[in-house]
Amino acid sequence: MRGIRYLMSIGAGVVFCIGAVASQTDTFATESADEPIAGSPAESAAELAAVQRVFEADIRLFNGQDPTAFTAAAHKNVVLFGTLSPFAVEGKAAIQQLIQEYFTNHDYAKWAPVNAQFSIIGMSGLAWGHYTLRQQPKAGPRQILHGRYTFTYAQEEGKWLLVALDFSALRS
Repeated sequence: MRGIRYLMSIGAGVVFCIGAVASQTDTFATESADEPIAGSPAESAAELAAVQRVFEADIRLFNGQDPTAFTAAAHKNVVLFGTLSPFAVEGKAAIQQLIQEYFTNHDYAKWAPVNAQFSIIGMSGLAWGHYTLRQQPKAGPRQILHGRYTFTYAQEEGKWLLVALDFSALRS
């Protein structure tokens, strides 16, 4: 048997390894040189890259203080748990309102993933790791917060949509 591995990286760290094992007698048909075969390691790597792009776009929106952060590519019933609210926030409109209120109360906010990792499991995609949030509230001193995050994606009509996100603060 021979092993096939695909690596994806973000920054200087390795993010995820997709592994597949095939025997030397296995054959893989090619339908098109431009499209990966359904279920193949190349297709899995492409889906993983697609989830990573959606995740990175949300981070750029948040760091640009855009209230559509975390909802631009979200399912209409997306759910947010974590540090921004003591309760679950359900739906795109409610999350946009929460994000807008956050930006209204802060002069500056920069969210950075640390050791971001990505995974595809069937029709679900995950992004998880640690984060650092540098923020300047309008009232009070500058803060640097650390925590863990999990973003869960589902594929619908060929697009990866955010369906749940969780931010958990770490104690200093």
